[in-house]
Amino acid sequence: MSAQELVDIVNRDDEVIKTVPRAVMRAQHLPHRASYIVVMDARGKVLVEIRTLSKDYAPGQFDACVGGVVQSGEDPIVSAGRELYEEIGVTPEQVHLHYLGKQAIPYQFRDSFVMAYLFMAQGDFISVRQKSEVSGIMYLSCDQLRALQSSCTYDSVRAFEEIITRAHEQGLLSAELC
Repeated sequence: MSAQELVDIVNRDDEVIKTVPRAVMRAQHLPHRASYIVVMDARGKVLVEIRTLSKDYAPGQFDACVGGVVQSGEDPIVSAGRELYEEIGVTPEQVHLHYLGKQAIPYQFRDSFVMAYLFMAQGDFISVRQKSEVSGIMYLSCDQLRALQSSCTYDSVRAFEEIITRAHEQGLLSAELC
């Protein structure tokens, strides 16, 4: 993650309208693309990240999803694989990675949005966190995660709930797991 990393700014139809450095996107709260991946083990526990204090967005909060900003020109599916590897040391080949579509998630306190590309990754693996972005991880049940949602990033909770809904609709997740 670099403040000079280029990010595509999008409209509500997910069309690129300009490209700016990440620092400009953050400072001006511009609409951009991001990948969100609910990572779940075979027992139905969700991997929750604790964000480092050096993050440019929501430092120190919990993330209900692995993921991050899609770089300029990057395919969102490639972005999801990159984020899995960068943040928890897992390749898409080590898990069952399912693309579940996209959704505009409004910013919590601003008149803008993030175009969220939604994924579910299922499997058992040993993870290795990226120390510069993830200060810790924990596995929680869906109910435990929902009880902690006020400590999670707003967008990751919104993405988490949409991913779980879509995973149920597509038969990827049984009701007893989440």
